Amino acid sequence: MFENFFDINKNSLITSLQKLIQMESVEDESTDGMPFGKGVDDALKFVLNIGNKLGFHTVYKDGYYGYIEMGQGEELIGILAHLDVVPAENPETWIYPPFSGKIANNRIYGRGAIDDKGPLIAALYAMKAVKDSKVPLNKRVRLILGTNEETHWQGIKKYIEDEEIPAYGFTPDSDFPLIHSEKGLLQVKVSTNTHDSSFILRGGDALNSVPHNCTYIGNMVKKLAINANAMDFASETKEDAITLLGKAAHSAKGWEGINAIVRAAILLSRENISSPLIRFIVNEVGEDIYARNLFGNYYDKVSGKLTFNIAKITIDANFHEFFVDMRIPATKEKEEVLKMLQNSLDKYELDMEVLDFLPSLYVPIDHSLITTLRQVYEDKTQQNSTPLSTGGATYARAFENFVAFGPLFPSQEKLAHKKDEFIDIDHLIRCADIYAEAIARLAK
Repeated sequence: MFENFFDINKNSLITSLQKLIQMESVEDESTDGMPFGKGVDDALKFVLNIGNKLGFHTVYKDGYYGYIEMGQGEELIGILAHLDVVPAENPETWIYPPFSGKIANNRIYGRGAIDDKGPLIAALYAMKAVKDSKVPLNKRVRLILGTNEETHWQGIKKYIEDEEIPAYGFTPDSDFPLIHSEKGLLQVKVSTNTHDSSFILRGGDALNSVPHNCTYIGNMVKKLAINANAMDFASETKEDAITLLGKAAHSAKGWEGINAIVRAAILLSRENISSPLIRFIVNEVGEDIYARNLFGNYYDKVSGKLTFNIAKITIDANFHEFFVDMRIPATKEKEEVLKMLQNSLDKYELDMEVLDFLPSLYVPIDHSLITTLRQVYEDKTQQNSTPLSTGGATYARAFENFVAFGPLFPSQEKLAHKKDEFIDIDHLIRCADIYAEAIARLAK
């Protein structure tokens, strides 16, 4: 239905995305009424200006968020996308500068091309395609522009405080055919008041990552190096330190990684180098990412098993603490998980502090949103549309009755947050066409 529109407006869509990529919308310090920095604010105003030129009603709200709306009716359907991007580390190593929007090999290169500027522009032009088609709409459609999705979601939290909440909708910021279930995200700190230590142990960085290294500093380095070799634990040794080497992976997919902190704890315990933290790690968790000693076979049929990642540790004269990232089955409760964990921690006289929690997302597969989007996907691709579950966290969980819908097709490489991020132009146009069809059917 919309192919002719995208043939005519292809160049405008591409140019809009190039210009948006050229804006370095990495979150920065608040300044002059721009809560997330000038780059994010410029990108927000740029997209709203496009929305104005395309004939839509637009709203800018103090730099926290904006939205672009069309249609009429009492019910509101939402599309939630974001303008901020993660930093482009080591830009000199990119094929093309990360904020150039360079076109090569039918691809648009740059930070945000796939996460989430490309899909956002595709959704905006999809709205224009529906508007120009004269398809009668019985509902309003609102493209909500988020501003700090990559960090703390203050922008969308502000939107929730001030604005009308859509009855249902989608975020174009994950995978096709669609994701209808996301595990709850729970992060905690475990610590003890004991601060004396004859050694130093430090490892890990981001809480959402399986730690790829963990370093011991003390007087047992030579013996530990021998044992690490015997146990086939990869390591690097200096005069007074040994670093256990693991394999980084996202916490939501801990089975793809090797936890260097856990391996360090196991190695130290073999030589009776210990602490309450180390004893807990070795006895209660080990290399089991599902922590079945703690939780049993804890899962649901919707999203699978709980995962448990010890992401960061510090043991020295000042701190005895480690940090855990858990992904909780979508239909389970946080309080139940915390109670089971605390019962085990009490045996080691360890304290627990909840640092962060994101509730799970679950939309039943018989919901009208799911059945509509599945039919759109099948009609456009002739592919299986079985909904997916994930341990990751998408923008969809900001609202009830939202799902993640694209932009990545099955088997496509995941380039978000990676060097040389790009979106193929044919992929971009195909997504826009799918989103136009989805909007038309949802809003009828």
